[in-house]
Amino acid sequence: MFSFENSIVYHKGEYVNSSDASISIGNTGFLYGLAVFTGMRVFKNPVTEKLYIFRPKDHFNRLKFSCKILRYEAFQKNYSVAQFTEIIKQLVIRNNITSDVYIRATNYSDETKIGPRLVGYKDSLSIHLYPLGDYVPLTGMKCKISSWVRAGDSAIPARAKISGLYVNTAFAKAEAILDGYDEAIFLNNRGHVVEGSAENIFIVRNGQLITPPTGDEILEGITRATIIELAKERGINCVERSISRTELYAADEVFLTGTGAKVAPVTEVDKYVIGSGTVGPISKFLQDSYLSAVRGDSPEYSHWLEEVVVSAK
Repeated sequence: MFSFENSIVYHKGEYVNSSDASISIGNTGFLYGLAVFTGMRVFKNPVTEKLYIFRPKDHFNRLKFSCKILRYEAFQKNYSVAQFTEIIKQLVIRNNITSDVYIRATNYSDETKIGPRLVGYKDSLSIHLYPLGDYVPLTGMKCKISSWVRAGDSAIPARAKISGLYVNTAFAKAEAILDGYDEAIFLNNRGHVVEGSAENIFIVRNGQLITPPTGDEILEGITRATIIELAKERGINCVERSISRTELYAADEVFLTGTGAKVAPVTEVDKYVIGSGTVGPISKFLQDSYLSAVRGDSPEYSHWLEEVVVSAK
């Protein structure tokens, strides 16, 4: 069985054993959280047994944008979407992947100096694979509104996947778990619902799909964009607008989305039962539509997929 500890990874331009992919204890990315990343998945079609990378171009573009925000010049100059995708394919092939797998690409400040800053430091890229099933329950979660507020765009911008921001996430997630919930839901400093601890959020009211706008301190999620497109093409009206806390309690359905979460329905928020207390029909329909698309069962979305062709031995 595949394990990270015995895997081949991409580290500073080379394919090496994971045990040899090291950084210094004085590394600035490690010391100060000066890194950006994107999380991706490879999905296996259980019938055809084909392996697909989901939306690699979009993940590359978002990682490149995150690098721009943190002024990481090496990644922007040295990598193209074709090179990035080929590295992932090689990791899948070299690790003999035969099932779903998670991909983590991290670009980080790679110096051994004291002091956090975003100019004058070189940056490096590492990519590894990791076995990951369901990041959160997919049959109905219990969530709570966190007492921790999502960091604002003028503090640590959420639209860039910055490693240091996930301290904010960890506080909220820990609070939720210790209080007996599956997941946390963030408000921003204006009291608007913005996202889960590491997922985008959607609600359904009167048959209409609603999700917070990108201006409300959210990650511009690739799974979020996927669900919006799937919904619109299936005749489900989707509105991007601010959501108040009590709208969650009044919603007919709530679900979270993300690379890890996929499409994860919520059946309770702050001990308020959502809808009937079971997975709602629109949530289930979009969950099924998403899984069909990522596994190559919906030909109209083949442009989202990059097949990994493993040569026969």
